[in-house]
Amino acid sequence: MRIVRILAVWTLQIVIGGLFVMLGVMKFRDPSWARNFARWGYPDGFHMVVGVIEALGGVALLVPRLTTYAALVLMATMAGAAVTHLLHGELHRLPVPLVFLLLIALIGWLRRKSAARIASAAAGQRAVV
Repeated sequence: MRIVRILAVWTLQIVIGGLFVMLGVMKFRDPSWARNFARWGYPDGFHMVVGVIEALGGVALLVPRLTTYAALVLMATMAGAAVTHLLHGELHRLPVPLVFLLLIALIGWLRRKSAARIASAAAGQRAVV
């Protein structure tokens, strides 16, 4: 059963990580993103900042030591997307960032022990030095 859980978590991480890399890259390639961000009132080039965050966050989801931290950053990004859609009356767009937010929260929760091990190991190294 443990192996099934590990495979399921890795599969989820790979799929969601890959989707975020693609979403981030699309912010650079598809000009409609620049228009959307301008329409939502964000400054010029902000779509590229979000694209970098999404792409790097997607890659970081695949690094066990970084997964929980990447999940936190991507959760904040998806919360911002959800609020943006809500404030601009785009309720039909709201489910996508909310589903991503929940899936990322699940990944972060399932990988929280990796982050705790890193924190305790770092604290141990500081105590030795």
